[in-house]
Amino acid sequence: MTEQMFLEEMTDLMDTEEELSMDTALSDIEEWDSLSHVAFMAFAATKAGGKVAPADVKEAQTMRDLYELLCGAK
Repeated sequence: MTEQMFLEEMTDLMDTEEELSMDTALSDIEEWDSLSHVAFMAFAATKAGGKVAPADVKEAQTMRDLYELLCGAK
């Protein structure tokens, strides 16, 4: 998955109109909440076979962190 594809998926997942970049801080995204966290875990389960740990997602600070979790889990 390319970075652009990931950002598009995350924009849809969070149902945000904010323009996301790999360096966007998760804390700056109003829609990044517990529901988005769960939705990302479901997304990761399908894309990475469930190999992304919830604790790692909780520690993520940027979109890049989430992307690297997703890509590194394969």
